[in-house]
Amino acid sequence: MILKKKIFLYFFSGTGNTLWVSKIFAEEMRKYGTETKILPLPCPPPGIIDDDTILAVAFPVYAQTAPPFVCDWLRSLPETKKETPVIMLSTFAGSSGLVKGPFHHLLSKKGYTPLAVREFIMPPNYFHKYGEDRNSQIRERAKLAIADFAREVSGGKTKWTSRPAFLNILQLVAQKIFRHGGSGWFGKGFRADKAKCTKCGLCMKLCPVDNINLAGDGYPGWGGRCQQCLRCITYCPTSAISNFRMRLVAYPGYKCAEIKAADLIREAQPQTFTDF
Repeated sequence: MILKKKIFLYFFSGTGNTLWVSKIFAEEMRKYGTETKILPLPCPPPGIIDDDTILAVAFPVYAQTAPPFVCDWLRSLPETKKETPVIMLSTFAGSSGLVKGPFHHLLSKKGYTPLAVREFIMPPNYFHKYGEDRNSQIRERAKLAIADFAREVSGGKTKWTSRPAFLNILQLVAQKIFRHGGSGWFGKGFRADKAKCTKCGLCMKLCPVDNINLAGDGYPGWGGRCQQCLRCITYCPTSAISNFRMRLVAYPGYKCAEIKAADLIREAQPQTFTDF
């Protein structure tokens, strides 16, 4: 039974939406007597998974699937014979087609049990055309959907069905295009306005893939590993960062009003699931 288990929820959040969803989900599950520990990605995959543990992962949708490093993390999960249940939560502003099916296949192949999956509509990150009033309304609707999902999970009424195998190939193609286009070409377009930048280094701390380094003069520089999470742009305290190859994106970017930069840069330690 779900109520007798504990949940370890690994999340990645760029502009705060997915962390907000993860926190609300944890609060709702607590109402049903199920404790949920939230851990930030990237971090090492879990080693030892207890029998009373449910593994959960939450992420924003990029290019119809998870961010590349989140996909890599899922693929690095150890194989198991315990049929550990897995819950997956994703956030987007539009649609996704390469989350439910391909990850069901991946997890099943590794010996896990895909237990539940739900996608939540949140305010858009790139083309953030809404004001905070509209964004707040979107989050309130999402909050109701999260509560419904938690109730279904706790009651054992969820389904995560498989999808055609060819979607796995499409996911790999989408990831390859994103890595070379989004990460490479777009990613190298970031710049810091030296008239605004205070050399605080927050952007470097926020980057999930260590793609930002401070040059000899103390100003940030970007490499070729960017995964378009937009953390550096949206959380820069002086709005000094922009991307000349993303001119349709307004600056500063959208960020979830209830999530602070400090919430996104906590260190995650390898988990043995022995200390909850």
